Amino acid sequence: MFFFLALIFTALSEAAAKVEYCSTGAIDKVPGCYDSLKLAAENDYRWVRNDCCKVVYSFPHHCLLPVMNRRHKDINFFKKICVNVYGPI
Repeated sequence: MFFFLALIFTALSEAAAKVEYCSTGAIDKVPGCYDSLKLAAENDYRWVRNDCCKVVYSFPHHCLLPVMNRRHKDINFFKKICVNVYGPI
């Protein structure tokens, strides 16, 4: 019984440890995009532009984008902002 519980715990901790972070290379190529996403994380959507949203939609379904020192937001958060600002792309 103890072995079974240890096996389940190991499987759950390995699944939780696999976190995928978004590469900021594509975002950095669009002028002002990364800064506008940082502001959007703080509920300031005025600077998010259509070309930035196109880059956001190019990311995989789930990855985390660093927005502050130790704070990360799921890319789907920014995809929802783009849908609300520009509609579906």
